Amino acid sequence: MIGLLHGQITEIGAKEILILTSGGVGYRVMPAGSLLAKCKKNATITAEILTIVRENEISLYGFGDRSERLLFEKLIGVSGIGPKTALQMVSIPADQFMMACENGDVSFLTRIPGLGKKTAERLIIELRGKLDLSNESSTLPQNKSFTEASDALENLGYDKHTIRKILADAPANASAEDLVKRFLSSNA
Repeated sequence: MIGLLHGQITEIGAKEILILTSGGVGYRVMPAGSLLAKCKKNATITAEILTIVRENEISLYGFGDRSERLLFEKLIGVSGIGPKTALQMVSIPADQFMMACENGDVSFLTRIPGLGKKTAERLIIELRGKLDLSNESSTLPQNKSFTEASDALENLGYDKHTIRKILADAPANASAEDLVKRFLSSNA
């Protein structure tokens, strides 16, 4: 799968851009608003890419940074949210979008083209507590064990804030298995 593209922008449209790599291959990418804002014809750009493969098409979605791509991935995981609607959501300021989800602001979310009231409510239910609202990096030590434990717990459905809060005082040399056990025993 394509995860990152670096190349020259040869075409800019409202819904897609064409990135020509140094190898001579051009990729059509549907950009989020932040990536589109960075685009200038014949300029060189690096874009985070999410490749979506369907039965009859392969689509590339481009983002200005990793956090935008991760938010997009969470959005398309919600029932009723397709890639085009998720791209609209990622294109509005991320902090406003995440705050609307956390606060249950249905009226803000329904202003997004293609998002109705029922889908906005489902979005709030599925994403509340699972979006990282802080711009600060994790308060957990940055080592392999903490990263593995945090990823495993997130995959089980726990939100980042709760994981950080409970594991913040864990010993720095703890194994990933010990960290998961510590979290689960304190959260029981």
